[in-house]
Amino acid sequence: MATTLVQARIDPVIKERAEAYFHSFGIDTATAIRIFFAKVSETGRIPFTIGLEAEDVYDAMVAERAYQEYIDGGKKSRPFSELLKELDG
Repeated sequence: MATTLVQARIDPVIKERAEAYFHSFGIDTATAIRIFFAKVSETGRIPFTIGLEAEDVYDAMVAERAYQEYIDGGKKSRPFSELLKELDG
């Protein structure tokens, strides 16, 4: 089987931490990378979640609404807890 070289620059601290985990699993860094590439190739997706947690998205929506109300001048300031109740209601 022919192979190709893959190179990446990684923060040395992150590399050392990751390699410690790889070694505890009984694999080396190259094997870990091959496993990652194989999984992506097989499934067509990254094998872990990338993004914000649902709570983070909700908090961002609340903040955006509060900011928009401020810009529009439609409502007076009120406690954050009241704004949350309005959004849940």
